[in-house]
Amino acid sequence: MAISAPPKKRSVLIVDDSTSLLDSLTAAFEEAGFEVGYAVDGEEVFRKMTAYDPDALLLDIYMPKINGADVCRLVKAHPHWKKTYLVLMSARMSDKEAETYRRLGADDILKKPFDPGVAVSQIQRGLEAGAARG
Repeated sequence: MAISAPPKKRSVLIVDDSTSLLDSLTAAFEEAGFEVGYAVDGEEVFRKMTAYDPDALLLDIYMPKINGADVCRLVKAHPHWKKTYLVLMSARMSDKEAETYRRLGADDILKKPFDPGVAVSQIQRGLEAGAARG
């Protein structure tokens, strides 16, 4: 009788320069059964994406070094990462800006402030929809 490996936990990389937001989001995602990684600026994202290969990326737009819009564009242009479920978050975003971010490849948008549970639910739904599409 073969013993199968347990299913891989879903993973999320959270990118924000606010440690309090990172802490609350990390706790919510871990409680939901996710493996969680984090980055605090746009440059660090690419090192973490390479090392961690997350299923989802929760990304602040306004960050030091490389902004979220540029990170979004670069992640979605990368052959290995283009299917990563990507949610952009910001406190300052007009509907026109949100549409621009969607054209850059964002799968969804979260406007701050939000409850961490909302982010977990949004990413869970997005990953399930992606799995259903194959």
